[in-house]
Amino acid sequence: METKRYLRQVLEFGIMVSLFILTFSALSTAQVLPDSTASVKEQSPTIEKSIPQTLLKALRIRNGGIHLDGILDESDWARAPSGSGFTQHEPENGLASTERTVVKIVYDDRAIYVGVRAYDTEPDKIVANLSRRDDECPSDWIYIAFDSYNDKRTAFEFSVNPAGVKMDAFWFDCTERDMNWNAVWDVATNIDDEGWTAEFSIPFSQIRFAENGGAHSWGFQVFRQIDRKNEVACWAPVPRENNQFIAHFGRLEGIENLPKFKRLEILPYAVASVDNYGDPEVDDPFRNSLQGDSRFGADIKYGITSNITLDMTINPDFGQVEQDPSEFNLTAYESYFEEKRPFFMEGSNIFQYQLMFGDGDFERLFYSRRIGRSPQFYALDTERWPDTDDFYEDSPQFTTILGAAKITGRTSNGWSIGVLEALTDREEAEVSAPGGERFGVAVEPMTNYLVGRTVKDFNEGRSTLGIIATSVVREIPNDDLAFLNRSAFTGGIDLSHRWHDDEYQIIAKAFGSHMRGSEEAMIELQESSARYFQRPDADHVKLDPTATSLNGYGGVLWGGKFGGKPWRFGLGGITRSPGFEANDMGYMRDADINLGVFWAQYRRFEPIGIFQQFNCNTNIWYGWNYGREVFGKGGNINGWMELKNYWEIYGGISGDLEALSTRQLRGGPSILEPAQLYSWYGFHTDRRKKISLGFEGNYSKAFDGKTHSTRYSPRITIRPSGRFDLSLSPSYRISENDMQYVDEIDGHYVLGHLDMRVLMLTARLNYTVTPDMTVQFYGMPYIAAGSYTDYREVVLPHAKDYDDRFAPFDYLAYEDNPDFNFKQFRSNLVFRWEFSPGSALYLVWSRGATDYEEEYGEFSPGRDLDHVFSTPGDNTFLIKINKWFSL
Repeated sequence: METKRYLRQVLEFGIMVSLFILTFSALSTAQVLPDSTASVKEQSPTIEKSIPQTLLKALRIRNGGIHLDGILDESDWARAPSGSGFTQHEPENGLASTERTVVKIVYDDRAIYVGVRAYDTEPDKIVANLSRRDDECPSDWIYIAFDSYNDKRTAFEFSVNPAGVKMDAFWFDCTERDMNWNAVWDVATNIDDEGWTAEFSIPFSQIRFAENGGAHSWGFQVFRQIDRKNEVACWAPVPRENNQFIAHFGRLEGIENLPKFKRLEILPYAVASVDNYGDPEVDDPFRNSLQGDSRFGADIKYGITSNITLDMTINPDFGQVEQDPSEFNLTAYESYFEEKRPFFMEGSNIFQYQLMFGDGDFERLFYSRRIGRSPQFYALDTERWPDTDDFYEDSPQFTTILGAAKITGRTSNGWSIGVLEALTDREEAEVSAPGGERFGVAVEPMTNYLVGRTVKDFNEGRSTLGIIATSVVREIPNDDLAFLNRSAFTGGIDLSHRWHDDEYQIIAKAFGSHMRGSEEAMIELQESSARYFQRPDADHVKLDPTATSLNGYGGVLWGGKFGGKPWRFGLGGITRSPGFEANDMGYMRDADINLGVFWAQYRRFEPIGIFQQFNCNTNIWYGWNYGREVFGKGGNINGWMELKNYWEIYGGISGDLEALSTRQLRGGPSILEPAQLYSWYGFHTDRRKKISLGFEGNYSKAFDGKTHSTRYSPRITIRPSGRFDLSLSPSYRISENDMQYVDEIDGHYVLGHLDMRVLMLTARLNYTVTPDMTVQFYGMPYIAAGSYTDYREVVLPHAKDYDDRFAPFDYLAYEDNPDFNFKQFRSNLVFRWEFSPGSALYLVWSRGATDYEEEYGEFSPGRDLDHVFSTPGDNTFLIKINKWFSL
């Protein structure tokens, strides 16, 4: 019976896909059919919109080399051909740049050198702010980029501002920019009476290209930003309405007869740290003294070929990485946090495989923060020891990564490849029992993580076909960890195609999963918030307590007109079977879903009236599960505008109609949730000014008359000088939720009315001593207080009248008061000095303090803020040094 039901769902999805393709083909055909009386030229939109290709020739150095000082006075610069004729990308796309720019390129066997002369009729108005590396602060900038794979899809970017601040990035999928990519290179700048100059030295070992022993032909682009005019000019014109970037690069010729390069880089590190627990609990043997530690490790980069690279890390350390933001999560879902660890951030684009589109694109098959995650078992689990009042435990904050390696690159015939493998150690918490006995408890098993990805592009990058596979294998040591999957495998294929001058695109994906483990592990999966097989009213799924495996599948289809002007649209859908699971190696929130989405946009790039540019959008969605229960239907309209004074204003309103929720009761029956409206709004002043202000807020209200939420979030950024900036972003949220899940007691699903207040502040301070020496501070005080009233059990979850769905329930007769008052302060202070290219010294102070009061839900800002800053915290002081060697 179950097999027939799944086959029916597959057939329904296939029919939906077929109808989508037929409809989409008809719409796109209607867009491109010419008038029968049109001329041949009018019938060829690709030719009509084509742009002449810009060409520059590099010159081999003859006369003693380049001295990197920002002054282009060597004779080789005088001999080199020049490129000029820059056109505006913003604000007046296609018009000539208001200031002249000239670029020249020379090279030797070791590096390629790019010299840019940025003429300026008002050199005293050049903006040259100092900031840390890779911080795109308000300033004038020169950006250069090489499409050295010559695939019209990827590029290596190197940028500098007049103060010498460096940035680098990797471009992929023609329009996506990865700022996490870092290379070892150098640049010098100089400001004079004619403007400013930038002199780049990019070692060939830092970019990837095919070794052909002869002449090379690469894509090349130069952008110049003139901050005071808010102007961006480019050497090779890029139409703003076009949905492509790298495909419009000009050509770089003349590089030939390069030698084969030795590509071995070693970055060893040493770390010494001290943990201080502030005001330690005397009875806790793990928190009553200073704890010191030292670690050693290394990162290794080896060029297997000129376009394929092996990266390895041994016993990595990420002590300088900024802490995650605070939050108090009352949802059924796991929190999602961005990756911040350099090894996993760099080159991560090849492993991207999203399970959705739009706002849900954080759901993916590979989520690198699974590697080295926090241990998943609590050593003082109450089922193991019923009474733990006199027990203490010391559990590692993160799992130790013994080593990780990845191979990434691109072959000369258009295959992009990526393989990453990591091994994490078995972790134990040390437990101190009454009487002083100590013993270890396994809290995380030794685990091997593996992901492989390959993508082949065709038709000059307009069509792609990709495959991904992931594997997680755990060595489960005992019954304590039997709730974890012993092995987890996922895989997927994807394809995309662009046509009609790259204005139209279609993306399709199909993926699946296979989990294996103990009966306990499979019950854990079946009862998870992603699926809730135990739901008493679900007739399309059933909890199997004897299962030792779980399988699932899914798909994504998304297409539309994403380029051109002024109208754009998208139409698509996703499906995930009830058994699909990706959370061992990836991140997902829901299985058992089907969702259809339509999106349309009107966008204007050209200035008109008071507007510099603007867009208006609308979205419509409809969602149901594999049991044909409708869980969501609604739509929104929203817009964004940039005014002539470069202020930004945005806002929107969204509505959800009444629908069933299969997640609200955490495994209980589905319940009818009332319709609700949600609105958001905000503005931001000119970000180039020394003081810029912003504000954003939102308001939501459910039609039950009792649930609503309001949030206010102002923002201020202050730049009193060219080397200092401070940003403050406070936020205050008031919410009342009349359907907050509380508990399940003997089959009674209890909800309460939660009155909650959240107050937080995100503070960032950056001080730049020199482009290679910076001080950064991040701090976040956070307060969340909630008080419950009006406890009710669900009796008629589908009743038409809202109040008929519930009956009073004396929850406090069974359990303690669930009111809470949560306070936390997290901060990082980092001094960074790049004392030579690729080598750095870090001094770090990290602090974390948490105060949690149970059965107390009153929000008192003065009292709570006093607790935030007076609560004893954990302090970590760390010194780290690494040294880059190129062999």
